[in-house]
Amino acid sequence: MQQATLFVYYKLLPSEHERYLLCVEQLQEQVRALDAALGFEILQRPEIGSDGNETWMEVYRHPDGVSGELTEKIHALALSSGLPAQRKAELFIPLR
Repeated sequence: MQQATLFVYYKLLPSEHERYLLCVEQLQEQVRALDAALGFEILQRPEIGSDGNETWMEVYRHPDGVSGELTEKIHALALSSGLPAQRKAELFIPLR
């Protein structure tokens, strides 16, 4: 398997920023417990979208790549942390 990186993005209202920030902190703890080698980064677009929402992006990297099974575990942890269910997940590999 190529070393895939997982990108997950979702939208939320700016008024929900603080609430979801706490959810992300909880998710970070759970991700560390899942696999210490799993890297996790959270980003957001610098501007509010034309729909009035913020867009957040979670980025996951693992030395062995992120598998489909690991993607499913991450999704389950995110939902149990209270993050939005409407999450778009995409795997990317290094350019060939």
